[in-house]
Amino acid sequence: QGKYDEAMPLYERALRIREEKLGPNHPDVAQSLNNLALLLKNQGKYDEAKPLFERAIEIGEKTLGPNHPDLATWLNNLAGLLKDQGKYDEAKPLFERAIEIGEKTLGPNHPDLATWLNNLAGL
Repeated sequence: QGKYDEAMPLYERALRIREEKLGPNHPDVAQSLNNLALLLKNQGKYDEAKPLFERAIEIGEKTLGPNHPDLATWLNNLAGLLKDQGKYDEAKPLFERAIEIGEKTLGPNHPDLATWLNNLAGL
């Protein structure tokens, strides 16, 4: 609904709590980072959002492994940010990796996979 000013402190508080209680490298911290990054991306604050997406991906790779569906989602989200910035050559391999993970873990007919395929097609 575009209530960014109301959402920001809630996302930031959730991130702080998760970092304090679960540690800085927990998958739930990665999810909070992704949520905050999406909010920033939707406001056009790409330079603030990108490192949060990157940190979420880094945590996901370490804790969930290289083929987890959450990791695919975070890769897709970073690719979307890069696409919005016109950085198509950087976005493409991220979309492709998300799709590869989705095909392995979710199957060939999952709705998330369809979304990621559409995103790649829109480059």
